[in-house]
Amino acid sequence: MSYHQKLIEEVVGKIENRRNSYGSVLVKSTIVKQDSAWKNSVTKILPLHKSETYVTKEKLDYGNFVLFEELISLDNLIEIIRKLPEKGTATITLGDYEVQVEGEGLQDGYEYDSGEEYLSIGWSFERYHYRSPSRIHPKEPIVSKDLPLFPNFQKAVNERIGIDIVRYSELYSIVICLPKYEAKIEEVNIGSTEIRVKVQPRDTNIENLIGKLYCERENEVKHVDIEFKDKVEITSIGFKPDFLYIILMAKTDNEVLDSRRYSSRQLLPKGVVIDIPEYGIRELIRNGETETVEFKENIGKPEEFVETVVAFANSKGGIIILGVDDHSKVIGVSERFNEDTITNILRSHCEPQIKCEIIRRQLDEKEIVIIRVEEGRDKPYILKDKGVYIRANATDRISNRYELDEMYRQKQLGYRS
Repeated sequence: MSYHQKLIEEVVGKIENRRNSYGSVLVKSTIVKQDSAWKNSVTKILPLHKSETYVTKEKLDYGNFVLFEELISLDNLIEIIRKLPEKGTATITLGDYEVQVEGEGLQDGYEYDSGEEYLSIGWSFERYHYRSPSRIHPKEPIVSKDLPLFPNFQKAVNERIGIDIVRYSELYSIVICLPKYEAKIEEVNIGSTEIRVKVQPRDTNIENLIGKLYCERENEVKHVDIEFKDKVEITSIGFKPDFLYIILMAKTDNEVLDSRRYSSRQLLPKGVVIDIPEYGIRELIRNGETETVEFKENIGKPEEFVETVVAFANSKGGIIILGVDDHSKVIGVSERFNEDTITNILRSHCEPQIKCEIIRRQLDEKEIVIIRVEEGRDKPYILKDKGVYIRANATDRISNRYELDEMYRQKQLGYRS
């Protein structure tokens, strides 16, 4: 049996083992017509949880280029997978089309945790890739009088399929994502001496979960087993780690369900939070505004608020404290708003999107809001209709040509790595 066939059987076996969790299978495809035949360009396949209902988006047919979604059964998925040739071309059914698929065999599965924003799955998953030797895409721009305009193929795939084909150019052809829906880690909160872990069980009981924790600071190492009796468990390790690794496992079959890894030398991953104790907040306020700290009485004008968020994302990251005036006096927030308010402001005023961590605290019997902005991974971030801002000392300013060129240079290096 060839390596390709072994991987086919591996994927089919995992699908069969997860039939109790999986429901319909969401298929998102882009196909191109060449020489009177439809050929696959980029297709993403994702089994949904059995409890999920999904309404497919309207098909966009540009004549020789079509973007569409469909829901198929697990048996249909297995049939498609078994048709994929080790080398050469095969014809499979996608939507209402008979589509030619050219490939070089199935590629090994990589595992990603639920905090990984790559492919936007939201659960720990294994990714298998049926690689194509050629990159098939339509003429640009992609336009029709009755349909949305896409300046290029990459933007169409990013918006409709959910794959950044510029950054992940190897993902032409077919990408198969197999989520683990049993349970996931929602948050790891790192305090000065304690680790708070929040999990979300879905297809297993909370008592069936165990967390295996490794923490390290200089020469100190701590190993802890976390027994879950509730969705949130707190364990004391006696120090604040510089490195942390946690794995969520199922007791019954010893399967790894999810994980998180943190290093103080790297960007903070999604779902990992560094807790700020009250004395730490007071210290930030006492030190005043800096290159990484900004005070605002309230959100105020959305453009001015987003200006600082964008500046932090384009620089080293930072913290905005709402409810503190320019003289470091705690006055409390007077505006009524929730996390969705901030999310919606950012969505409508900046590009690409910036995600923030939002923490509400009581200080001197007044409510303050701490907004933590991580250094961005997709610079430059733009304040719409204004430009690219960076943080310089304790102020926000428009970046100059050299600084903008450096952001693009670092971005290109990231794409190649």
